[in-house]
Amino acid sequence: MNGTITARSGRHDLAVLKAGHPIADLVAAAGVELGRVGEALVGRCPFHADGGRPNLHVYPSAGRWWCYRCGVGGDVVDWVMRRDGLPFAEACARLAGRAVPPGHPAVVRPSPGAPPSRERRHWDRLTLEQQVVMNVAATVYRHLLWRDERARAYLRARGIPDWVARQCGLGYADGRTLDGYLRRRGGLQVAQELGLLGRPERADSGRAPRELLAGRLVVPEIRGGQVIWLIGRAVPDALPSDAPPYLALPGERPVLGQERAAGRVEVVCAEGVFDWLTALSWGLAAWSPCGTALPPDKLGFLARARVVWGAFDGDRGGAEGAERFARLLGARFRPLTLPPGRDLNDLGRAGRAEFFRLLAEARRQTAAREAAPSATAAFQGPGRGIGDGDDVGGEAEHAARPGDRSGSVGQGGQP
Repeated sequence: MNGTITARSGRHDLAVLKAGHPIADLVAAAGVELGRVGEALVGRCPFHADGGRPNLHVYPSAGRWWCYRCGVGGDVVDWVMRRDGLPFAEACARLAGRAVPPGHPAVVRPSPGAPPSRERRHWDRLTLEQQVVMNVAATVYRHLLWRDERARAYLRARGIPDWVARQCGLGYADGRTLDGYLRRRGGLQVAQELGLLGRPERADSGRAPRELLAGRLVVPEIRGGQVIWLIGRAVPDALPSDAPPYLALPGERPVLGQERAAGRVEVVCAEGVFDWLTALSWGLAAWSPCGTALPPDKLGFLARARVVWGAFDGDRGGAEGAERFARLLGARFRPLTLPPGRDLNDLGRAGRAEFFRLLAEARRQTAAREAAPSATAAFQGPGRGIGDGDDVGGEAEHAARPGDRSGSVGQGGQP
């Protein structure tokens, strides 16, 4: 599409419209209260009943917005189209005609085909039928990963070895296979209720339900051998460029990797999904909040942890996240200062030595402050350490033991 649009009121330069109406200002003018989370501004979406964790993310630097529950987003023109129920040309004309006054009430219209409002789902409380469908979906996705060269190439580019992908049950959603499988075997309606598949806009449309995680690398959370939740990372060239990088099943987000950290005396909190996978590839007892925030009632699994190393991104959002977890976890939380603009996965792709150097230095500083024996010695005793017995501060930057590289999912994921 070129840079201008012709409407009944004249021609409009899209670049001028976007520059004159910052997306954050336009969203705030609709009465949405926004708070910063990393690089995004987050608030409650006005296009659906957005209870619990806010789902609307606004990215001021890119001039974009996205609702992770509705599965829709765009730029300022898309916002006005959805807010006021206008076609594209008329939305441009409305933006060109006047600036949006602060506090102007929005005309909110639910997105077509959106699921009815329901209680926020707790993914660790699934019914038997729901759990079966979740396990089936994860197994379908897992098989698809090893048939899709583009998805596997993306994993390799992010530095994630095949044995980690197999052990963690990673998969790929192609947007077709899951729907076909459930149509033949049953469970289509349950998949729609869970949010795995969307509902057609009309019952008689004859179109297959939209698959939520289509075009994404799928990472499961596994508890007791059961897949309870899925989050997807967009694979380059598999989705439009404006698609959100991450998309997860709606509802209350669980801790990723909880069983790998529960009961350990020393653990690593990795900010993002690929940071977590990187830490696992080093044999660390790692978990992830999939972001920089987590409700306090989700932290009970850390009761035996003496030290929680915080590996948050080297940016403002990461610093704010570290401060947040320091308040929640108290003296047991010890942040690691990653290089500016880099995350744990970045360090992993450059080689693990830098991370373990940072960890060793943090241990020395902690020991000096506390005027006590080294952190390594302090962790000897009941429970399992950060790397299943490896000396993390010294020679632990070797690969995880071959025994940890067992085939299949290891902890489960079978339907």
